[in-house]
Amino acid sequence: MHPEPVRAEGGSRPVRREGAAAVELDDNVALYDDVGQLLIMLNSSAAVIWEGCDGRTTVDDMVRELTAAHPDDAALIGEDVRQTVRKLIELGLVVDAES
Repeated sequence: MHPEPVRAEGGSRPVRREGAAAVELDDNVALYDDVGQLLIMLNSSAAVIWEGCDGRTTVDDMVRELTAAHPDDAALIGEDVRQTVRKLIELGLVVDAES
């Protein structure tokens, strides 16, 4: 049974797709697919979201974590997290955790 696509809603639990790999480069993270083709470069905030895609952490949990770390940006963080998760979905790097 394959995981369902993530909708990037508050209660969804995104998980990194098997075969997707991350490599730290200075303050950024490069994401590769399973054949080693560079797909996307993440800044430090997006890298936190990538790490949160563990199948246990919800999108709302990610928003709370980033808001706690960056309270001055609280008004923007919710949409930024959802946009980042949606982009990871579009790239095929994130799916919904199996129930």
